[in-house]
Amino acid sequence: MRLHRITGFVVPAITALGYLFLFAPLVVLVIYSFNAGRSTVVWTGFSLDWYQQALSDRGLQNGLKVSAIVAVISAILATAIGTSAALAVVKREFSGKTLFSTALIAPLVLPEIVLAVGILVATVWMGMALGYTTLIAGHVLVSVPFSFLIVRAAASGLDPRLDEAAADLGANGPQTFMRVTLPLLAPAILSSALLCAVISFDNFVISTFVSGVGTTPLPIQIYAMLKTGLTPKINALGTMLIGINVLAIALVMGRYLKTVRKTG
Repeated sequence: MRLHRITGFVVPAITALGYLFLFAPLVVLVIYSFNAGRSTVVWTGFSLDWYQQALSDRGLQNGLKVSAIVAVISAILATAIGTSAALAVVKREFSGKTLFSTALIAPLVLPEIVLAVGILVATVWMGMALGYTTLIAGHVLVSVPFSFLIVRAAASGLDPRLDEAAADLGANGPQTFMRVTLPLLAPAILSSALLCAVISFDNFVISTFVSGVGTTPLPIQIYAMLKTGLTPKINALGTMLIGINVLAIALVMGRYLKTVRKTG
């Protein structure tokens, strides 16, 4: 009983400390984004000026635009590739299936800097100019494994008799996919797309190697600003990005809970 009580206290305490370690820096960042002075460690008063400066900064605007474009396109491509590959692995039998699955998730275990150098070398060898194409290709490469694993896990849980029932009712392959498989996998596909977009938006290593003139993503733009000194403008930008992420998570969770209520 005594050991049980100690365990019951220690586990929640360690969990709370872990969350504190993870989220305390974010809380400090949000608080000092409203600081009136330039210091990020000394509070001098409340102000929204840094938000105005962050929103009017041309460099940050261009970086945000590039990151948003690359994130959306790479998320769509990575999700399409990952979903197609997951369905092929789950629903089809073919030679080299294990090797195919291993190759898809290889970017997860390879150092990202190695992938970045490889993409840069291949780009130079093909004579391509660095820009949106190379950025999207690099981000798709590192995002496909996540999409593949998420959708494969969801597809593995589908009842194969649903496809047989659809075929008995006269549905062909595309009709079965659009009316049966796709609606059932929609939550997983949506989660995959959001995760791929976040991975692309936050990517720094690959973006450093394959971004070109005029296509500098936001993380690299922020890093360049840090070299001239840390100001609450960076905190303000980070706070806005946190707000966008929280809103996206709230929308997804709201949709998920609504689906659970309908099915329940």
